[in-house]
Amino acid sequence: MSHVHQAIEQVFSVAMHATFVLSWIYCAMTVAALVFRRHPAAREEVPGVVRYPKVTVQIPTYNELAALNCATCCLHFDYPAEQLQILIGDDSNRPEISRAIDDFARRFPRVQICRRGNNQGFKSGNLNHMLQSTVGEYILILDSDFMPEKDFLRRLAAPVLQDPTLAGVQASWHVANARQNYSTLMGAGIINVIHVVILPLLKRTAKTGMFCGSAELVRKDLLVAQGGWTVGALTEDVDYSLRAMAGGERIEFLEDLSCSCEAPHTPKDLFRQQMRWAYGVMRALMDHGGRLLRSGRARKRTKAAVVCFCGGYLMVVLMLLTSVSGLLSVATAAMGASVVAGGEGAGGMGNSLLNFLLTCGMLVSSVCAGFATGFGVRSMQKLVAASLTLGFILLFFVGKGLGKALLGLPMHWFMLKKNGNERPLAPVAAG
Repeated sequence: MSHVHQAIEQVFSVAMHATFVLSWIYCAMTVAALVFRRHPAAREEVPGVVRYPKVTVQIPTYNELAALNCATCCLHFDYPAEQLQILIGDDSNRPEISRAIDDFARRFPRVQICRRGNNQGFKSGNLNHMLQSTVGEYILILDSDFMPEKDFLRRLAAPVLQDPTLAGVQASWHVANARQNYSTLMGAGIINVIHVVILPLLKRTAKTGMFCGSAELVRKDLLVAQGGWTVGALTEDVDYSLRAMAGGERIEFLEDLSCSCEAPHTPKDLFRQQMRWAYGVMRALMDHGGRLLRSGRARKRTKAAVVCFCGGYLMVVLMLLTSVSGLLSVATAAMGASVVAGGEGAGGMGNSLLNFLLTCGMLVSSVCAGFATGFGVRSMQKLVAASLTLGFILLFFVGKGLGKALLGLPMHWFMLKKNGNERPLAPVAAG
């Protein structure tokens, strides 16, 4: 038993030290991102614009009335009407939802409905189906819970006017219901790390961004040339980003342009969402990461950016390994009667606290990003509490997603509860 205990102790030590290194890399990244954080730019018309590109808005939905709120926002865009097409991809299997969507389209003829009779391939399958009806040069993809402001599309299109070779543009996300409860605070904390820390830093160091699945403007001809979206991909955004980057393409990230969205408001939905994200990102890396790293067209900075973007999952693996090996170390020590009363117990508690302080870089990053997005002291305290409770459980769900991806096991698309399904916006004038 002593040999087993020593082996577990070695694993724990290696995992803890690796977690420590990566944890404080995240702290350094957070400091760098916040020190050079840009303030929102003035909302001015793009100078010298003769013609805005033709844009098709795609809103994929599955039994979600929230899609009508999103479409309502799009009808308010201060974008040339003749240059704008709005599609709702309705995969719903609930007749009452489809009837409500049809009634909306009758009242607002500018909105077109695309249906295929099933949900095969999940979101990516829906997007590919809408691609057949898309007439725009660019595609604005919006998940049903996203609520863009009036000038959102005009500002999002500005970079492609200046550089038509871009693969697309990604806007940042703002979680509107972050303070709803502990689950939304936890979900907002994760999103803030991505959109306040990682993506802005990648933009400054590697001159590129990553597609995030919504509030993104995608160049249609390049997407079609790449074969469209990978059917069944659970994170079709990362999957396509890697494919485009391997071909030497660049994605612009606008940190000073945000779109309002929701975070899951139940622990179950939060765990499922993050498990799906982990699975999808890992599958995308397994399918396309090697090609990207071998690509002669992709810059070294771009390759490093991808490693940085996906590095959070390495942190999860290390934290899980540290937790499991630590628990096993305590268990094997107890079974071997090596714990001396009054000795190891107190020291173990002290070491556990020290280990936490040395490896809490991800939490520090989340708290700092929350502060940058307007969290107050009370919200910060709740975020820390959520991270130490829900966050610990979340580690195991994320680990499950990563494990299933590595083993080639299937993962299904999970529908999440959304406030927007219950709270319709005020109607706009028909036309």
